[in-house]
Amino acid sequence: MSGSKPESVGKLSGRLRDPLEGETSMRRASALLAVVSLVASILGIAVGVAGPASAAARDGVCDSGEFCYYYNSNNAGSVSDFTASVSDYGTSQPSCYDFKGSGSGQGDCIKNNAASVWNRSGETVRVYFNTGYGGTYQNIGPGYKGQLSAELYNNNASHQFVGSAGTDTGARSGTCEDGEFCYYYNSNNQGSISDFTESAGNYGDAQPTCYDYKGSGSGQGECIKNNAASVWNRSSKTVRVYYNSYYGGSYQDIAPGYKGQLNSTVYNNNASHQFLGTTSAGSGSRSGTCESGEFCYYYNSGNEGSISDFTDSIGDYGASQPDCYEFKGSGNGQGECIKNNAASVWNRSSKTVCVFYNSYYGGSSQAVAPGFKGQLNGTVYNNNASHKFITGSECPVYNGGGGTSGGTSGDTSGSYSEKVERVIEAALSQTGKGYSYSWGGGNKYGPTYGICCSPSGYDDRSRYGFDCSGLTQYAFWQGAGVDIGTYTGAHLSKGTKVSMSNLRRGDLIMWGGWSSTYHTAIYLGNGQMVEASVPRGSNSVHVTNVYGGDFGIRVNM
Repeated sequence: MSGSKPESVGKLSGRLRDPLEGETSMRRASALLAVVSLVASILGIAVGVAGPASAAARDGVCDSGEFCYYYNSNNAGSVSDFTASVSDYGTSQPSCYDFKGSGSGQGDCIKNNAASVWNRSGETVRVYFNTGYGGTYQNIGPGYKGQLSAELYNNNASHQFVGSAGTDTGARSGTCEDGEFCYYYNSNNQGSISDFTESAGNYGDAQPTCYDYKGSGSGQGECIKNNAASVWNRSSKTVRVYYNSYYGGSYQDIAPGYKGQLNSTVYNNNASHQFLGTTSAGSGSRSGTCESGEFCYYYNSGNEGSISDFTDSIGDYGASQPDCYEFKGSGNGQGECIKNNAASVWNRSSKTVCVFYNSYYGGSSQAVAPGFKGQLNGTVYNNNASHKFITGSECPVYNGGGGTSGGTSGDTSGSYSEKVERVIEAALSQTGKGYSYSWGGGNKYGPTYGICCSPSGYDDRSRYGFDCSGLTQYAFWQGAGVDIGTYTGAHLSKGTKVSMSNLRRGDLIMWGGWSSTYHTAIYLGNGQMVEASVPRGSNSVHVTNVYGGDFGIRVNM
C-alpha cells in the first residue's frame, strides 16, 4: 500500500497565530454587534445571536465521543473526526474523507496521511492498513492520545469501532494472544503490551518509527526498546531476548509458556528478539545452556530442571527479581533466583569452583572439581549463596565475611605498564557487584565487613564492601603483588609524588594535604578514575570522571 509522504511535506506544523489576534477580532466583532443592536433597537428590528455550535462529527474539531485523526505528529495539524466506522476513506477529492480542521493538511484526503490520533470515544477503535478492515492494525484504546504505530503511520486506510478490544486476530494489536511473544511495560506482566509473532532485529528509538507498546495501561505508546520488564511467551518456540540490536550481546532464552520477569541483564535493556524454534546452544554464560568452560547450577536434582550458567565468580546472587541472578534455561524453576535454590551442578570449566553457604564467599563450602556432574552436598544443597572460581583444589577460608586469612599475592612479573593494566583490571573487576561503601571495609584479598566508627559516626560492621583505601590496596596486591597499606596515609610511602597535571594511567589520586589525606582513587586516563566512595549504596565501587584531587602517587612496582 502506497501513500507515504516525506517528512518535509505535510508533517510540519502550521504557523502559530498570535493569541492576541483572536482576542482583537473578538473585541471588534463585539463592538460591531453592539452598534448593530443599537440601530436595530431604534428601528424596532429584532437581532438574534447564535449559541455555541453543537458537537458533531466531520466538523474538524475533536469533540467528546469522537475518534480523531491528526495530520501531523504529536496531535498537531488539521483534524478529521468520526463517530462511526469507515471502511474506505477514498483517495481523491471531492469524494474522499478529508482533514477538515484548520492547520496543516486541511482539505487533504486522510488515507495514508494520518500521523497521530485521539480516541475520545468510549470504545476501542481499530485502525487498519488496508481498506475494508484488512491487513495489519492497531487497537486504539479509549482515551489514547498520541502517535500511530510504525506500521500505520501515514498508512491508514480504514477504521472500525469495535467496542472492547476482545480477542484480537493478529500481532501488534496490544493483546497477548495464543501463538505470540509479548512484552509488558511493568513487572509481573502488568502495564501496556507489545506483541509479536516474528523476530525483530531493531526496535527503533523514537516515535513514530519505533516498535511501541500498543495495549492500554502504563507505557502505552512508548518505544519498547530498553523498556520491557516482563514477558509472556505464548508461542511454541523459544524466543531469545538480546541486550543489543540485531541479535547481539547478552541474552535470555524465553521458553514456550514462560510468564514472568526478564532477567537482570535484559530487564529494561531489551533491544531485539529472535524466534529460535527449540533452544539452541548458547554462545556465552547466562544463556541457560551448560556449555564448555562454564559452571552450571540446576534447579532440580540429577541435573534436571532450569540451568543457570557462569564463567566467573559471583559474590551475591541477589534475593528477588528483577535484580537477582536466576535460572535461565527452560524447565522447572526458570526465572527463579538461584540463591538457596540449586540442587545439582556441572562444572564444565577447567578450574575448581567453590560453592559457599553465605554470600561473599563465607560460611561452609563445597569444592566442585572440574568435570564434576551431580548433587550438591547436604550443606549447600538448596543453600547456595555465592561461588568462586579458584586455582587449586581447596576452598579458601575467609575471615569476618570477606578477606582471606591468608593467600598469595598477584602476578609480580612483567613490565611496569603490564602491572598497571593488571592493577586496573583488578579494580574494575569489583565494579557492578553491588558492594556497599563500608568504612574500614576491604583488604588485599577482597571486600569485607567494615568497622566502627567512621568520622561521620557510621557503624559499618554489618556493611559489606570496600572503603577507598581498601579498594586500592586490593587492586595493587592482586594486580602486581604490591601491598600499599590499609589506609591513605600508608599509600604515600609506596611511591613518588606527582602533580595532578602529570598523572599517568595507574597512578593513585590523593585528596588532602600530605599529612592529612582523606580519599584515594586510581587514575584510568582520559579524565576518568575508579574509586570506592559514597553514596553508601550498592554502587560504591564505580568509574567516574576525575572530580578533584590534590596530588598523585606513582606506586613503585
